[in-house]
Amino acid sequence: MPILPSIMVNYEDPRGPLWQGAYAEETPEFNGRLQVVTYNINFGLEIEQAITEMNTFPPLQNADIVLLQEMDEEGTDKLARALNYNYVYYPASIHSHGRNFGNAILAKWPLTDPEKIFLPHRSLISRQLRIAIQATVQIEQTAVLVYCVHTEVYTSSRRHRNEQIVAVSQHIDTNHPYVIVGGDFNTVSRRSIKRLVNYMAEAGLERASKGAGPTVSKMKLTPSAADHIFARGFRPHGRGAIKKAKASDHFPVWVELEKQENPPDA
Repeated sequence: MPILPSIMVNYEDPRGPLWQGAYAEETPEFNGRLQVVTYNINFGLEIEQAITEMNTFPPLQNADIVLLQEMDEEGTDKLARALNYNYVYYPASIHSHGRNFGNAILAKWPLTDPEKIFLPHRSLISRQLRIAIQATVQIEQTAVLVYCVHTEVYTSSRRHRNEQIVAVSQHIDTNHPYVIVGGDFNTVSRRSIKRLVNYMAEAGLERASKGAGPTVSKMKLTPSAADHIFARGFRPHGRGAIKKAKASDHFPVWVELEKQENPPDA
């Protein structure tokens, strides 16, 4: 039986550890639209179920970009290999369950310039740090800056959680025309969602997943939308959350984005 760590072990090096894989068999022809999915898979425990869901539900099938949270390197590689994605993965910590705990970006196109972004403040109980990760998805001649975010749980202080969101929004290059930011922001009230939307708007991003509905099954609060996707340089054409998904207490959230040829300045 493995010995679980009694305390949280954080990865303090901004360079890593980093895992990467290249399983995309061929780059799809870009028709101007992207299907983007964010999915918190609950400690990465139900990878086989998540793979089945990605292959079963039409909004998830052959998604162009997938953002994953609460993953370890083994589950990330397994999902990417099964679904033919390239990926980058950074763990934030070794969780109390004894495995790595972090974020991944998967794409059907090449991924370059990966980066781990430390979010301010630690969990008051476990001292676990949270991260966002960033990479560039090169879609033919269009470079898309993509972020996968996992902020602190809703029981932490409002100030700490707000400052984590600000750290992400201030990291975004305001001169970059095409940006996608998604992940688990742990918002469980209308006020917390409004604050998140306002911070992202300051970076020139629109909440593309607005209207997807509740995204967490264990929360009884309304609206219980913890998972979001924001975009700049794209016009949203559809969005939703797959309520029938069973791999996690979070639902996968998807958006369809159409590239704007002349996006407004941030």
